[in-house]
Amino acid sequence: MMKTFLLLACFGMLFFSAMAECKAPADDEGPLHNMLDKNNADRLLLVAFADNTINSVKGSASPTSYRQRGSYSSSVWGERVTSQIANDYVLEKVTEWPMTEIGVHCVVYQLADKTLMQSVIAKLAKDERIDVVQNMNIFKTQGHVTNDPYLKLQTNLQQMQIDSAHGKATGKDITIGMIDTGVDLEHPDLVGQISGNKNFAEDISASFSSDIHGTAVAGIMVATKDNAKGIIGVAPNAKLLALKACWPNKKDDVEAICNSFTLAEAVNTAIKAGVDILNMSLTGPDDPLLTLLLNKAIAKGIIVVAADTGMQSNQNFPASLKNVISVQAINPAALQQSITAPSDKVLTTLPHGTYDFISGSSMAAAEISGLVALLLEIKPDLDRDEIYTILQKSKTSSKDGGIAGINAFSAVTTVCETHSCAHPFINFADLNPL
Repeated sequence: MMKTFLLLACFGMLFFSAMAECKAPADDEGPLHNMLDKNNADRLLLVAFADNTINSVKGSASPTSYRQRGSYSSSVWGERVTSQIANDYVLEKVTEWPMTEIGVHCVVYQLADKTLMQSVIAKLAKDERIDVVQNMNIFKTQGHVTNDPYLKLQTNLQQMQIDSAHGKATGKDITIGMIDTGVDLEHPDLVGQISGNKNFAEDISASFSSDIHGTAVAGIMVATKDNAKGIIGVAPNAKLLALKACWPNKKDDVEAICNSFTLAEAVNTAIKAGVDILNMSLTGPDDPLLTLLLNKAIAKGIIVVAADTGMQSNQNFPASLKNVISVQAINPAALQQSITAPSDKVLTTLPHGTYDFISGSSMAAAEISGLVALLLEIKPDLDRDEIYTILQKSKTSSKDGGIAGINAFSAVTTVCETHSCAHPFINFADLNPL
């Protein structure tokens, strides 16, 4: 457990070190570009070890202290150890950084011969200086564009009775950390909704506002309401911290990829920022470093919501992690204990101020993340188990008896039974029932 914890901590700080020292143009195939290239992942190693002096020294540096780099600091001792490891095992050190939240120093090494990966990992695992060693894993966002005509209908929100739910909560004072691709910051439905943003994949994908997947997920969660434009989000008064850890496979592609390094840095940043909810509309293999970081987030009370493919495989992380709220697309095969939400042809925001229909479990995870924001506005101290119970009780059934998603109005009403609920938006359907 300590090994995994240490690796996660150093992994996040490692990325910022790379940003500070090794930053290169997006088209420059330097060390960082190679590290973020999915085709190079099988040559990269992540190593972490405990560094008890992380965060212990403030101010200016001395030969025996940390030297400041931006808002973080790097241990001279830790760098000496990583250099020794590189020499001992004939590895190329790509970048390194302390992971402040979990007190570990992380480093990325590159192997000249990828066929030696497993043997090198086996050797490093026996090295007493090292607490964690792992591959550089690759993750993928879950979503695809449909060719259906633009109908300006949010049938997914009608199905969830979001408008009625907004009579009781809209996500005010709640911050959702979204780890995804970039977001169109100038989109008419998203202007003013993004409280902060950071690109952790800048060296391979410098764009931010032109990214499709993150823009679509953001719109589902926080698109502005009552602005006479476009659509509404599930939690229109919540704020979004947009952290780009994934990048499109190619220009104007909704599908995107991420890796252990960028995801860990983004999770670490979200924890430090104190977000209330962490949305991860992506899936990949089990990852020790991310497990440590996400467990840290959960321990701090952050509600983690992730897309669930609904398939039993080794590519369903982080949804498969204990205490993560996993969300599946509505489908006949969904188990009774599954949390599901609409995901087929969901109308949402796209770059350049446009809208279109998107499908995929990424959209379902975004809907539930927004709903969790409504619940936390009413009762901020709700924990994961309480939220999961409320979602389970608010399930709806289809005509054939299958699972048809979550009724958002029912969910917020459940919390309102014990806590006072404001009425930020007047709902004429409530005032004048049929």
